[in-house]
Amino acid sequence: MIRKSLAVGALVLFLIALAAGQDSHYDAGINFGGAFGKTTTGNGVTQSTTTGSDLFGTFRFRFNRRHAVAISIGRMKDSQIYQTNHDFHVLTNITEYSGAYIYSPFQNSKFETFIFAGGGALVFNPQSTWLFYNNNTNNPFGVNQAQVYLGASKQTEIAFLYGGGLDYQLSAIPYGRNVPLSSHFAFRVQYRGFLYRDPDFNLTGAGSLPSFFTGGLGHLAVPSAGLVFKF
Repeated sequence: MIRKSLAVGALVLFLIALAAGQDSHYDAGINFGGAFGKTTTGNGVTQSTTTGSDLFGTFRFRFNRRHAVAISIGRMKDSQIYQTNHDFHVLTNITEYSGAYIYSPFQNSKFETFIFAGGGALVFNPQSTWLFYNNNTNNPFGVNQAQVYLGASKQTEIAFLYGGGLDYQLSAIPYGRNVPLSSHFAFRVQYRGFLYRDPDFNLTGAGSLPSFFTGGLGHLAVPSAGLVFKF
């Protein structure tokens, strides 16, 4: 965990140092979207997710009109679902720390398109675990679900990030006569995809505990929209 945190911190410092040596253009944005996971099956476990929410902030360092780097920090919420002999739902907070290279192939006075690729870390923090029953006859309490304690623990997974999007300029305020750049607000829509190893919350079937280990590759699709200030 410490090594992964240090690696993310080193990436952030590298991007900042790289940008500091350039005559850069910057932007900062706040974005909100949905998070949609895929289903993975392995080792007798089927893992999926509920539809979640995502709130994240991004800061970009622009080297010129075409090339930029960005760092992002965000928080997602969903339920990780593990179907074995039983149906377990783990309510989860997911914290994102990521960095990416961005290329903008097209720009005019109103629109800018961009694509990006990078990586980072997703920290899966379990909040509570619930056991869902197939029918009321399977349990003595006459309920469809019950909270259980399995010892699920926080887990960090390295993730590959990719995606693309569009900025639509909303307003412009010139800096001055001798500076060609301008500061303005823009509306941003984008798609982000994360590839990572499925979390198992360190539940691997030890003793009488169930196993959440699939050995598979998870994917989160995160479409979003937000407001950006470019300066």
